[in-house]
Amino acid sequence: MEVKKIKMAIFVPWIKSKGGVERAILKVLEDKKYDCDVYTFFYDKDRTFTDFNRYNVVVLGRAEPKGFIGRGIGLFSRMIFTKIKNLEEYDIFMISTAGIAEFITFRNRHKKTVTMCHTPLRTAHTMYDYYRNENLKNRVLLPLIIPIYRLLERSAWKRIDYSIVFSEEVKRRIVEYRLLPGDRIFNLGPHVNYSRIKKARIKTEKIIFYPSRFIKYKRQDLAVKAFNLSGIAKYGFKLVIAGFAEDEKYFQRIKSMESGSIVVRSDLSEEELNRFYSGCYATLFLAINEDTGLTPLESLAYHKPVISVNEGGPKEFIKDGINGMLVNADEKNIADALKRITDKTFYLKLVKGAKNSERYDEKRFTKNLDNAISVILKKDL
Repeated sequence: MEVKKIKMAIFVPWIKSKGGVERAILKVLEDKKYDCDVYTFFYDKDRTFTDFNRYNVVVLGRAEPKGFIGRGIGLFSRMIFTKIKNLEEYDIFMISTAGIAEFITFRNRHKKTVTMCHTPLRTAHTMYDYYRNENLKNRVLLPLIIPIYRLLERSAWKRIDYSIVFSEEVKRRIVEYRLLPGDRIFNLGPHVNYSRIKKARIKTEKIIFYPSRFIKYKRQDLAVKAFNLSGIAKYGFKLVIAGFAEDEKYFQRIKSMESGSIVVRSDLSEEELNRFYSGCYATLFLAINEDTGLTPLESLAYHKPVISVNEGGPKEFIKDGINGMLVNADEKNIADALKRITDKTFYLKLVKGAKNSERYDEKRFTKNLDNAISVILKKDL
């Protein structure tokens, strides 16, 4: 007898790149227990994963992302006027949010509303100072806008019943900002597509690999400065920075830093990504207070040690001196770590730790998701 699938409406503001948000949504869509429709304001088929073509993606109206202040104001206006038809026909209404998306609840109420929360809006919380100090416009506007945003944010979260997250760091933020109590938050943990990881049989080269989207808070510029300061290029080491060019202007800025020992690439194929991961010596991860951090987990899956800033989600699975190094986010500390891993004995210790690191595979993620949804459907508030 065929088991009836759980009907789920998933709202995501935009599907526009190849990042962790898109991967997480695809994992839900791939779960055979759910019959899902995806609702969005912006769907760029050419720049995101082709896997989305297999599913029903409904574009509610164009709201192209342009700058975080303009984007936020434009998106908010869309949220408060947009009504999703026949929402009551679904068993669950899931909202994928990194901030702002939860405002869709102002016009769209459902008895089982769940956020897939990647983080509360960083501009309003963890990265407020960073964005405020970025330019004069932000210094003037953010102190006026953000207090209002925080009030609206709490109002929106009052319409949310549960949340699923992928790290204790994000759960902590939700509780700290008084958006939802901890007993209504399910931490599924991160997930890595181990079946996609095909270790190429190539010799390890003296490559420090930093794979990540090109956007300023990933701090690829800091990677270049620290690598140059470390002086390990004289021992034959190279720095390879590669990823999706989400911010084209920033990508061109990093591209201009190329030299004989620094390589900058965008839009790697899966085969190229596998070869760099398989052949690199170690990886870097320098994003500001990252929510979870899938890149370091992928690195460990390839048995490569990670040098990461001691911030956010990566602290949960990178063990300093065991499978990688946790450092302060400044050139000298990162440079010192780069120099230290050139010591063969210490490096081999980290490689062994990377091989023995805990696995966060897709089966584990799916099981945690299904358990959370099962509990949510049974609970009454």
